[in-house]
Amino acid sequence: MDEEDHYRPINIEFLNSTGKEHFDVFYRTESFGSVNYVKFASSRPEHQEKFRRLLESGELLQEFYIHETDLFKYYEQATQTLRTVVASPSVPMETKTKKIYEVSKNVMKEFFEYNTSSKILNSSEEVMGLMDSCMQQSEIGFYAIAKITNKDYYTYTHSVNVGLYCMTFGVKCKMSHDDIKLLGLGGMLHDVGKSRIPHEIINKNGKLSEQEFAVMKQHSPYGQEILEEMMCYGPAVTTMAGQHHEKFKGGGYPRGLKGDEISLYARICKIMDVYDALSTRRSYKKAMAAFDVLTLMKKQMGEEFDQVLLDKFILLMGPDM
Repeated sequence: MDEEDHYRPINIEFLNSTGKEHFDVFYRTESFGSVNYVKFASSRPEHQEKFRRLLESGELLQEFYIHETDLFKYYEQATQTLRTVVASPSVPMETKTKKIYEVSKNVMKEFFEYNTSSKILNSSEEVMGLMDSCMQQSEIGFYAIAKITNKDYYTYTHSVNVGLYCMTFGVKCKMSHDDIKLLGLGGMLHDVGKSRIPHEIINKNGKLSEQEFAVMKQHSPYGQEILEEMMCYGPAVTTMAGQHHEKFKGGGYPRGLKGDEISLYARICKIMDVYDALSTRRSYKKAMAAFDVLTLMKKQMGEEFDQVLLDKFILLMGPDM
């Protein structure tokens, strides 16, 4: 493993001048093809104070990094910053949601691309809670959420997108706060089982072979297993991972469930999963327009979805909803 694999870029906007978590901060140098990470500020109080003063002055323009061992400290400080941003009435709602989206995306990227411990997923719960707070402050609809989501398909961006769509659906359907948070969290974590699928299958450009698809289908039970092993998520969240590829009329995987045998949250998640997958770009296909995606889902894929939920989603997709 190269030295670069042990360092992560950080967003200094998420660092907090009053943060309790201290960690070493590095900058990257390259000379004669060799990459090195040089310590800019240590975790010692006097160094942290100097770094914070520079942060507040706005003079830090270069990119900074942390060592992977300090990831949890960084995300703790990032969520502290987000809490302050979300609570501020002077910060525009679009800015709040964009910042939460950025942190969420980075958490999921850590899990999927760097094989970070599943403990990193604990940060997901807090950022989804903050997004719920934003949504309670303002009438955010699917049109507004779609404007901040990443339009290129990666497993980690897709996960966050589905979480936000699930949460928005819950808000618009006037579900309870607890249900909305669980729905958003389960949507964000629905694909965690893909972390156990070989990268060459996950990242393949084009259609999977029968054998490859058989392997890919295992991500659903793997996902439920991963979340259950963490022992901090109830069945509302874990079944979204395990059942989001079941079909309402039957014939889905992994268990061939149908109708009400599939949990309500998983039925919602399936709609958001398919919508985001079809409306984002891949290296081998263009993104479909929202109207075309909804038409395809309604007319050609209708048996896969709970029609009551799908019709509700279609009604809520307008720019004024």
